[in-house]
Amino acid sequence: MKILFSLAVTCVIADVMLLPELSQAQQRQFEVSQSEARVISDTGRVEQIRGEWQKSIHMLGVGGAISDCRLMLQPLYDNQKDETYGAVCKFSGEGKPRDILICDDTLIGNLTIKAWGYAQTERVVLDFTKANCPPGG
Repeated sequence: MKILFSLAVTCVIADVMLLPELSQAQQRQFEVSQSEARVISDTGRVEQIRGEWQKSIHMLGVGGAISDCRLMLQPLYDNQKDETYGAVCKFSGEGKPRDILICDDTLIGNLTIKAWGYAQTERVVLDFTKANCPPGG
């Protein structure tokens, strides 16, 4: 079963994340290339995006809390200035807390959630985000 939510909201996030320089030994190997997506690893930025998603589900009347977001990615598109993000997060609602796959095009407000039937990998997050939250809705 697939749970999908859509919401038309305008939200512009106008800051830029700068990552510290890492030595070659410290650099992590990613499943997706840097030309496909930007990995969001800054905890403040992850929390800011999680908070926007939390507001969106509450506006839809969905009870529960989104927390512990990981594998957060921002797909990169040629000649597109878009704020689309995807991640795996914990959702605590009426039942047992579970991991969800979530994405949102914050300029349009196309929030999509998948509750089960997926692998928790960067490639899956990126493919889900591109398919369900493309730039411009």
